[in-house]
Amino acid sequence: MMRSLWSGVSGLQTSQDFMDVVGNNVANVNTVGYKASQINFSDVLAQTLSGATGPQGALGGMNPMQIGLGTQVASTSKNFSQGSLQTTNVTTNLAIQGNGFFIVSPDNGNTYSYTRAGDFTFDAKGNLVTPTGDVVQGWLANNTTHLINTASTIQGINIPQNMTVPAGVTKNVSMSGNLDGGQTVQTSELTAITPSLENSTGAINMNSIYNSNGNLIGVGQTTATAAVGAGSDTVSGLYDINGNQIGSNWTVTVGGTTLTPTPATLSDLANALAPSGTTATITPGGEIQISSTGGTTLPTITSSNPVLNGILSNLSGKTIPAGGTITSLPFFSTPGDTVAMSFDGGANYNTYIYGSGTGGGGTRNSTTGIMSGNVQYFTTLDDLKSDINTDINDNSATPPINNATVTLNSSGEMQIVPTTGSNLSSIGPVYSNNSNLATILGTLSGQVQQTGSTSQPFMADTYSTSVAVYDSLGNKHDVTFNFAKTNYNPSTNHTQWEWYATAPSSGSSTPTLTNASGQITFDSTGKLVGLTPPLAITANWNNGTSQQVVNLHFGDLNTFDGLTQFSLPSQTSSLTQDGYAGGSLQNIIVNQNGVISGMFSNGKSYALGQVSLATFNNNDGLLSEGNSLFEATANSGTPIVTTAGTGTAGTVIPSELEESNVDLGTEFTNMIIAERAYQANARTLSTSDTMLQSLLNIQ
Repeated sequence: MMRSLWSGVSGLQTSQDFMDVVGNNVANVNTVGYKASQINFSDVLAQTLSGATGPQGALGGMNPMQIGLGTQVASTSKNFSQGSLQTTNVTTNLAIQGNGFFIVSPDNGNTYSYTRAGDFTFDAKGNLVTPTGDVVQGWLANNTTHLINTASTIQGINIPQNMTVPAGVTKNVSMSGNLDGGQTVQTSELTAITPSLENSTGAINMNSIYNSNGNLIGVGQTTATAAVGAGSDTVSGLYDINGNQIGSNWTVTVGGTTLTPTPATLSDLANALAPSGTTATITPGGEIQISSTGGTTLPTITSSNPVLNGILSNLSGKTIPAGGTITSLPFFSTPGDTVAMSFDGGANYNTYIYGSGTGGGGTRNSTTGIMSGNVQYFTTLDDLKSDINTDINDNSATPPINNATVTLNSSGEMQIVPTTGSNLSSIGPVYSNNSNLATILGTLSGQVQQTGSTSQPFMADTYSTSVAVYDSLGNKHDVTFNFAKTNYNPSTNHTQWEWYATAPSSGSSTPTLTNASGQITFDSTGKLVGLTPPLAITANWNNGTSQQVVNLHFGDLNTFDGLTQFSLPSQTSSLTQDGYAGGSLQNIIVNQNGVISGMFSNGKSYALGQVSLATFNNNDGLLSEGNSLFEATANSGTPIVTTAGTGTAGTVIPSELEESNVDLGTEFTNMIIAERAYQANARTLSTSDTMLQSLLNIQ
């Protein structure tokens, strides 16, 4: 009778243990990385009343007779099946998809614990830690090579959030693109670019000149060469400097009085505009010139015709000093490429016509030596420079009147610099029917300082492109590569281009570039066939940084993989360099192999470390420590430290956490089973007690 009581008691105890396991599972239904436990029971050794006997002769065998003594807990085990993954959008939250455990340590690697809970964060020192402060273990990248040696001993993952990376010096510049093969270059007129646009053997043809934006100026592209107006020309058939014809419908008003009859010829118009005490003439440059012996202020002169009004605007209301002259802008019989410039502040203009021809004439001021009302022809940039020099300086006088020096500097800019004792004080507005040419020369206008006036740069058949180059401190320098077509060899059908590199000054430092020029040769198919060495610029930035060598890669010879020369617009299709500025850590990302990469402010990304994983031969042998941690035991086997995705280890899923794998439906079912088992065992005790009571009541 006592056996049934003890069996019932053991049933109560194991049912309570069952309920304890179920309750713990339900309590951890929201615990990150929690693995559900399950309990297993076994019976207690039974009491043997009689043993088994085998068959003997005619007597059959007998089975053993045993009565059980109750139940006991055989084992509790963890269900290590995969839990669901929950997206958190927190970069340092990690989950394991598959087998394996994160390795953490509370004491700098002296002891290790293992967990499936990846709710990690960085602490104040940059350690990747669990919520209880254990440091996640793995490998750190080499600070120089950014390589990770996963064969080395694991250590705590430490990534300071104020981490910086040094600048990378630019060592290589690679370029590919096209240089326009459709432009015509006359070899006799341009043999070198150093980068001076003027050379000792000749001048630069105007139809091969570009502005600083790389746009072909287009001088000489018109179909006609301009011709200046003659005194007998009918006004209605004449043109202004922009090629606009005056036409027949116009009137002129002088001092508020409209001229009647309307002057038909240029000479008649000139005479009608000249007030008493002045003389009007038509200059060789096509301007109406009014001179005065005693000084005169001209009345207001306007025209109903906007073209004519523009030409005469330079006369309206202007004062002529005693013995001086003033001109209108030029009239033209035929439109074409022209420039009009004044070297006395805009009072008198000279005309420069693109094309071959003879000019001259005009009036030279005996005091200043400046020519006015003159006409000159030019086909090259050197011609234009010489024409301007002639009109400013009277070198035929005795002694010569040298007012200024006109040159082209190394940057391709035209400079007008006054000489000692010069009377050159101001240059008037520049007019041209070619807007690019007017813009380039227009910066000469204004007061002439002692240092002179400078135009915008002229560029000869050039194409420019810029690339950022970084020095040893990470300073960025914009290096401009300029390409100029310089030669064509009809015997080989090879075309040569010159290239040169420039870098602007930065603050008080002026960079020095060595080996910053060379030649590039293309064959008749536009293929790169020649490069003059060395293709390596030595740069000294003169700002306290190290001197550096920048290797240039324009493409392989006899291929089309770099620079080409087709009859297409010049353009850069690819321009790369391998330098970069220093940067600070902005963000981190983790990949499926557990590699932690840093995203830096300079746009670079480097591997900073890698999270390690551990696998075991027997996960059920692990000992739970609490805080979602496990400890290796003799029955779990030695941990195998590896990388995610290697061998039996699963992969790391960033920005996600593994949820508890507790199934509430299963647990509620187990709860009912445990409750009913408890009730049944309690009934066993109650029934046994009743039987004992009956026994005690026997008289």
